[in-house]
Amino acid sequence: MSYDAFLAVMNQLAGQRKARCVVQGSVIFIESKPSEKKWALATRVFCGDGYLPQAVKECITSSGTLRWQERGANLRVDPASSSIYLVQEIESSGKYVPFRYFMRDFADVASEWREILEDFAERDHTSIPLTSHSE
Repeated sequence: MSYDAFLAVMNQLAGQRKARCVVQGSVIFIESKPSEKKWALATRVFCGDGYLPQAVKECITSSGTLRWQERGANLRVDPASSSIYLVQEIESSGKYVPFRYFMRDFADVASEWREILEDFAERDHTSIPLTSHSE
């Protein structure tokens, strides 16, 4: 992330309390929560196009989230779009270097989850029994 992109994000957050940036191919949405001095980050890691494969659904708890650690990022389902988002709340910071590193790490985790969920979806799709017509 360039310094100019960082300044654009800071300007968007100051004016609208929402921003969007692209880091390593991930579109990351940022929402400022000034009362909590936090930012909420989100990026889509799986798009179901109206359908979530069973193998992908099994990665998510009944509450619609998957937490794999006590703190940090987690997965959340958007039932309206059948998409899964990686979300995380972080302390707000107007400093370029820490922000750049955090956004890169968040994009790396998102990329890993994209691969994992796509693999699950592909396996689910290939596990559908094919019907054969014998003559």
